[in-house]
Amino acid sequence: MGEQFDKAVSLHELCKGAKKCKKNVSRKNYVMQFYITRVSSCTRLRDEIINGKYKLRKGKIVRIYRPKRREAIAPWYRDRVWQRCMVDNGIYDDLTRGFIPNNFACQKNTAKHKKGTDAAIRKVIAALQDLHRKAPGKPVYGVHLDIKKFFPSTPHKEVKKLDRRKISDDAFLPFLEELIESNKDERPKEEIEADPFGERGTGLGSQINQLHQVALLDHIDHKVSEIAPYYFRYNDDFLILSLCKEDLRTATEIIEAELKLMGLTMTNKAGIFKTQNGFYYLRKRFILKDSGKVIIRLHPETLRNERKALKQLKREVDEGKRTMEFVRMHYQSFIANAEYAGDGPIRAMDKYYTELFREHPVYKRKKRYIYGRDSNTGRKSPPARTGEQAPQGRT
Repeated sequence: MGEQFDKAVSLHELCKGAKKCKKNVSRKNYVMQFYITRVSSCTRLRDEIINGKYKLRKGKIVRIYRPKRREAIAPWYRDRVWQRCMVDNGIYDDLTRGFIPNNFACQKNTAKHKKGTDAAIRKVIAALQDLHRKAPGKPVYGVHLDIKKFFPSTPHKEVKKLDRRKISDDAFLPFLEELIESNKDERPKEEIEADPFGERGTGLGSQINQLHQVALLDHIDHKVSEIAPYYFRYNDDFLILSLCKEDLRTATEIIEAELKLMGLTMTNKAGIFKTQNGFYYLRKRFILKDSGKVIIRLHPETLRNERKALKQLKREVDEGKRTMEFVRMHYQSFIANAEYAGDGPIRAMDKYYTELFREHPVYKRKKRYIYGRDSNTGRKSPPARTGEQAPQGRT
C-alpha cells in the first residue's frame, strides 16, 4: 500500500470524510445513523477496504430538470465517505496537477488562481476588455463549443487510461475502476460490441467522476491555449476569443480532432460570432460595447423559472409543507446569481416577491466588482466635480 492510500483509509480520515459528507443531507435517517456511530461504522468500512471485501453499492438515479433534463446517480452515503477520503488524500492533487489557469470547473480556489463560475465570468470580462484595448474599433470574434452528451458518451477505457497515467498510488486503481464499471452502458449488446471504444458512460453525481471528466480534456487545453491565449473551459463548455477568425478555425479543428480520437463528438453552438452582438456562456449573456464596456444579462429562462419556483413555494407554504425561512434561503441564492446583471432584474423580482408573499424580501447582497482584478478593486470612480474651486485636500 502507498502512503496516500494508507492515509486515506485511516480511521481519522474516514471520520473526517463522514463529517464533510453529511452536510445538507443530515435530515436523512441512514446518514445520521452512520454519523452518530461513525467510529464503529468507519472501523467496519476500513476493515472491508483493507481486507478486499468492500463492494460499491448501486447508486440511486436522480432526475435533474434544469437547466436541461438529465439523470444523475447519487452514491450511497457510505460510498461517498470512502470516495471523499480518496479525493482528499491524493486523487484530487493527481488529477488536477498541470491544469491551465483558465480551466474553472470542480476545483478549489488557491491563492494564485481562483476557480468557479465567478472567476470564469471575471476572466471573460477581462479578456473582452483586453482585446478591445489591443484593437479599438475592430470587432472581437468568438466561438462557443460543446460536447454532445459528455458524461453518457465518455468511453470507460479512456477514463481508465487517464487514471493509470495520472494516479501516483496504484492502490487506488481497483476502487476507481470499480466506480467506472459501475456505470452500465444502456445500449444494446450488439451496438456496444460494434463500438471500437467499448462501453461508455460515467455517472453524473459522483465527485470522482466529475474530476475524471474535467481532467480528461486537459491535453486539449494545453494545445489550444498555445494558439489562442484567450481560451476558457468550464467542464465541457469551450469559449475562445480572438481578433482573428483564422485562429478560431484552427483551434476548433484541433478540438474536434482530439475529441474524435477519444470517441467524443463536438457541437458548435453558434459558429464564429461577433462579441458586439452578444453571446451566451455559463447561462449569462455577454455584450461588448463599442466603448469597451461589457454588459451582462441573465438568460431569458432565469427570471421565468424563478417566478414558477416562487409560485410553487407559495403553494407549499400555504399547505404547511415549507416555511418562510426556506423561501428566504431560496431567494437569497437567486439574488447571488442575479447580481451579475445589475439592479434591474432584482428590483423586478423584489416587486413580484412582495406581491406574492405580502412581505418585503430580506437578503444580503455581495458587491461584485466584476470589472476589477479582485473583489477590492474595480469600484466606480466618483462623479466629476464642477466649478472653479479645487476639491478639498488637492492642490
